[in-house]
Amino acid sequence: MLIRVVSEAYDAEDATGIAHGLFEGVDAPLYPTFDYGTLMTDGGRWSESLPDIFREEGSARADSEIGNDLLEGAWVSTTRELARRMAVIRKGFEEYTDKELLESPRIKADVEPWNPLGPTRSEEEFIDSYSIDVRYAMYSVGEYAGPVYYLYNEYGTAIRSQAEYEQLLDEIATDDTGNDETSFYVTPVDVHY
Repeated sequence: MLIRVVSEAYDAEDATGIAHGLFEGVDAPLYPTFDYGTLMTDGGRWSESLPDIFREEGSARADSEIGNDLLEGAWVSTTRELARRMAVIRKGFEEYTDKELLESPRIKADVEPWNPLGPTRSEEEFIDSYSIDVRYAMYSVGEYAGPVYYLYNEYGTAIRSQAEYEQLLDEIATDDTGNDETSFYVTPVDVHY
């Protein structure tokens, strides 16, 4: 999936290096959320579908139109995915007894059409339904980091709530990095969990 990493950096090159460090840097073992990640400068799966700046520099200022579009798209993807997981949970509670939910090896529920790979560009990219284990859906909307969340900070921590997202947008809008030499940048990364 395509996540976006928001970091406080001196320039686009620095921000791209910060995002790269989440996957291959010395501190990468500290961020076990991801198996690996590919930057758009390295030819990530979605590199051709994104503006040239990401293939050339890897990152864009978060307060630019391009950066804002990436942030907004990541948050929309996150809220849609969380809504799908919640729909699975609701449907599971409607269709199964407590005993079935607690004791069966796997309890699946089907909900609306879904694209498991990321940004959908056409109706053909949707699969017919979204089927997932109800208990896994419960786990996914808790204190979980993984394929539900599309927006991360420079420490590999998911932006999980509307309040966190609004705080991030406020910091970007006021350029509140605490340092006159840095700004917020957004870096798209093709990741695997």
